[in-house]
Amino acid sequence: MKKYIFILIVIVISSCNHPKKEEIKNKNTSKVVKKELRPFFESDKIDHYYLNFSEDEFTKLIRKDNRTEKEVEFSNLFTGHFPDRIPKENFEKILLSHNYKKSNLSIKQEKEIENIFSEKDSLQNISYACIAEYRDIFLFKKKEKTVGIAKICFKCGRFQIIGSKIDVSGFGLWEELYKLKNIIRPNSKI
Repeated sequence: MKKYIFILIVIVISSCNHPKKEEIKNKNTSKVVKKELRPFFESDKIDHYYLNFSEDEFTKLIRKDNRTEKEVEFSNLFTGHFPDRIPKENFEKILLSHNYKKSNLSIKQEKEIENIFSEKDSLQNISYACIAEYRDIFLFKKKEKTVGIAKICFKCGRFQIIGSKIDVSGFGLWEELYKLKNIIRPNSKI
Protein backbone atom coordinates (compact mmCIF):
# COMPACT_ATOMS: atom_id res chain seq x y z
CA MET A 1 0.00 0.00 0.00
CA LYS A 2 2.84 2.36 0.84
CA LYS A 3 4.28 1.58 -2.57
CA TYR A 4 1.12 2.71 -4.33
CA ILE A 5 0.89 5.91 -2.32
CA PHE A 6 4.52 6.70 -3.09
CA ILE A 7 4.00 6.04 -6.83
CA LEU A 8 0.85 8.15 -6.80
CA ILE A 9 2.70 11.06 -5.13
CA VAL A 10 5.54 10.83 -7.67
CA ILE A 11 3.03 10.86 -10.56
CA VAL A 12 1.15 13.85 -9.11
CA ILE A 13 4.35 15.80 -8.49
CA SER A 14 5.80 15.02 -11.91
CA SER A 15 2.55 15.95 -13.62
CA CYS A 16 2.43 19.37 -11.95
CA ASN A 17 2.66 22.21 -14.40
CA HIS A 18 6.29 23.33 -14.06
CA PRO A 19 7.31 26.31 -16.18
CA LYS A 20 9.51 25.46 -19.12
CA LYS A 21 13.07 26.66 -19.17
CA GLU A 22 12.24 28.93 -22.10
CA GLU A 23 9.54 30.71 -20.10
CA ILE A 24 11.93 31.30 -17.22
CA LYS A 25 14.60 32.56 -19.61
CA ASN A 26 12.13 34.98 -21.26
CA LYS A 27 11.02 36.34 -17.90
CA ASN A 28 14.61 37.02 -16.87
CA THR A 29 15.53 38.81 -20.08
CA SER A 30 12.41 40.91 -20.43
CA LYS A 31 12.92 44.66 -20.29
CA VAL A 32 12.32 46.44 -17.02
CA VAL A 33 9.72 49.12 -17.51
CA LYS A 34 10.88 52.28 -15.82
CA LYS A 35 8.07 54.19 -14.21
CA GLU A 36 7.70 57.85 -14.99
CA LEU A 37 8.93 59.88 -12.05
CA ARG A 38 6.79 62.82 -11.02
CA PRO A 39 8.39 66.25 -10.57
CA PHE A 40 8.40 67.67 -7.03
CA PHE A 41 6.48 70.74 -8.17
CA GLU A 42 3.83 71.45 -10.78
CA SER A 43 5.56 74.47 -12.26
CA ASP A 44 5.84 76.24 -15.58
CA LYS A 45 8.96 78.30 -14.72
CA ILE A 46 12.10 77.87 -12.62
CA ASP A 47 14.19 80.76 -11.34
CA HIS A 48 17.68 80.25 -9.96
CA TYR A 49 19.35 82.63 -7.51
CA TYR A 50 23.01 82.49 -6.53
CA LEU A 51 25.00 84.25 -3.81
CA ASN A 52 28.74 84.83 -4.04
CA PHE A 53 29.55 85.15 -0.34
CA SER A 54 33.00 84.35 1.09
CA GLU A 55 33.78 82.25 4.14
CA ASP A 56 35.43 85.27 5.76
CA GLU A 57 32.33 87.42 5.31
CA PHE A 58 30.17 84.71 6.81
CA THR A 59 32.53 84.14 9.75
CA LYS A 60 32.46 87.86 10.54
CA LEU A 61 28.67 87.83 10.43
CA ILE A 62 28.15 84.87 12.78
CA ARG A 63 30.74 86.16 15.27
CA LYS A 64 29.12 89.56 15.43
CA ASP A 65 27.49 90.17 18.83
CA ASN A 66 24.68 92.56 17.97
CA ARG A 67 23.29 91.52 14.62
CA THR A 68 20.55 93.52 12.98
CA GLU A 69 17.20 91.99 12.09
CA LYS A 70 18.28 91.83 8.44
CA GLU A 71 21.54 90.06 9.37
CA VAL A 72 19.62 87.51 11.44
CA GLU A 73 17.24 86.94 8.52
CA PHE A 74 20.21 86.47 6.17
CA SER A 75 21.89 84.02 8.54
CA ASN A 76 18.67 81.99 8.75
CA LEU A 77 18.35 82.05 4.97
CA PHE A 78 21.99 81.19 4.25
CA THR A 79 22.49 78.42 6.83
CA GLY A 80 19.15 77.76 8.45
CA HIS A 81 15.65 76.64 7.60
CA PHE A 82 14.22 80.00 6.58
CA PRO A 83 11.70 79.90 5.07
CA ASP A 84 9.98 76.84 6.50
CA ARG A 85 7.00 77.27 4.14
CA ILE A 86 6.23 79.25 0.99
CA PRO A 87 6.25 82.91 2.13
CA LYS A 88 3.15 85.00 1.48
CA GLU A 89 5.26 88.04 0.62
CA ASN A 90 7.44 88.12 -2.49
CA PHE A 91 10.35 85.80 -1.67
CA GLU A 92 12.33 87.08 -4.65
CA LYS A 93 12.51 90.53 -3.03
CA ILE A 94 13.97 88.92 0.10
CA LEU A 95 16.62 87.11 -1.97
CA LEU A 96 17.53 90.26 -3.89
CA SER A 97 17.73 92.29 -0.66
CA HIS A 98 20.42 89.83 0.52
CA ASN A 99 22.42 90.19 -2.71
CA TYR A 100 21.38 86.92 -4.35
CA LYS A 101 21.67 87.26 -8.13
CA LYS A 102 19.13 85.83 -10.55
CA SER A 103 20.47 83.55 -13.29
CA ASN A 104 19.08 83.48 -16.81
CA LEU A 105 18.05 79.87 -17.42
CA SER A 106 17.20 78.52 -20.85
CA ILE A 107 14.14 76.33 -21.39
CA LYS A 108 16.50 73.36 -21.79
CA GLN A 109 18.18 74.12 -18.45
CA GLU A 110 14.78 74.45 -16.75
CA LYS A 111 13.73 71.04 -18.12
CA GLU A 112 16.99 69.44 -16.94
CA ILE A 113 16.55 71.00 -13.49
CA GLU A 114 12.95 69.76 -13.31
CA ASN A 115 14.16 66.22 -14.10
CA ILE A 116 16.62 66.37 -11.21
CA PHE A 117 13.94 67.67 -8.83
CA SER A 118 11.71 64.64 -9.33
CA GLU A 119 10.58 61.60 -7.41
CA LYS A 120 13.32 59.00 -6.89
CA ASP A 121 13.41 55.26 -6.31
CA SER A 122 16.55 55.54 -4.19
CA LEU A 123 16.80 56.69 -0.62
CA GLN A 124 19.26 59.27 0.61
CA ASN A 125 20.94 58.18 3.83
CA ILE A 126 24.04 60.23 4.50
CA SER A 127 25.09 62.41 7.37
CA TYR A 128 26.54 65.88 7.02
CA ALA A 129 29.77 67.17 8.50
CA CYS A 130 29.49 70.87 7.79
CA ILE A 131 27.18 73.82 8.20
CA ALA A 132 25.04 74.32 5.14
CA GLU A 133 25.80 77.31 2.95
CA TYR A 134 22.74 77.75 0.78
CA ARG A 135 24.29 79.75 -2.05
CA ASP A 136 21.87 78.32 -4.63
CA ILE A 137 18.12 78.73 -4.33
CA PHE A 138 15.57 77.59 -6.90
CA LEU A 139 12.06 79.02 -7.09
CA PHE A 140 9.48 76.90 -8.87
CA LYS A 141 6.58 78.95 -10.19
CA LYS A 142 3.14 78.28 -11.60
CA LYS A 143 1.47 81.24 -13.29
CA GLU A 144 4.05 83.60 -11.74
CA LYS A 145 3.26 82.37 -8.20
CA THR A 146 5.96 80.54 -6.22
CA VAL A 147 4.83 76.95 -5.58
CA GLY A 148 8.13 75.50 -4.41
CA ILE A 149 11.56 76.43 -3.08
CA ALA A 150 14.72 74.35 -3.11
CA LYS A 151 17.82 75.50 -1.24
CA ILE A 152 21.04 73.66 -2.13
CA CYS A 153 24.50 73.54 -0.55
CA PHE A 154 26.81 71.96 -3.12
CA LYS A 155 29.68 72.01 -0.62
CA CYS A 156 28.21 69.49 1.83
CA GLY A 157 25.19 68.14 -0.06
CA ARG A 158 22.52 69.56 2.20
CA PHE A 159 19.22 70.71 0.81
CA GLN A 160 15.90 72.07 1.93
CA ILE A 161 12.85 71.56 -0.26
CA ILE A 162 9.62 73.40 0.54
CA GLY A 163 6.21 73.04 -1.09
CA SER A 164 6.42 69.56 -2.63
CA LYS A 165 3.39 67.34 -2.22
CA ILE A 166 5.40 64.17 -2.87
CA ASP A 167 8.22 62.51 -0.95
CA VAL A 168 11.56 64.27 -1.47
CA SER A 169 13.65 61.91 0.71
CA GLY A 170 15.32 60.31 -2.33
CA PHE A 171 16.76 63.63 -3.47
CA GLY A 172 20.32 64.71 -2.82
CA LEU A 173 22.53 61.98 -4.21
CA TRP A 174 25.94 63.36 -5.12
CA GLU A 175 25.52 62.47 -8.79
CA GLU A 176 22.29 64.53 -8.91
CA LEU A 177 23.94 67.48 -7.21
CA TYR A 178 26.87 67.25 -9.61
CA LYS A 179 24.48 67.29 -12.61
CA LEU A 180 22.57 70.21 -11.12
CA LYS A 181 25.73 72.24 -10.48
CA ASN A 182 26.91 71.58 -14.03
CA ILE A 183 23.61 72.89 -15.41
CA ILE A 184 23.76 76.20 -13.56
CA ARG A 185 27.54 76.74 -13.27
CA PRO A 186 29.33 74.39 -15.64
CA ASN A 187 32.75 76.06 -15.28
CA SER A 188 32.96 76.43 -11.51
CA LYS A 189 34.24 74.22 -8.72
CA ILE A 190 32.14 73.24 -5.73
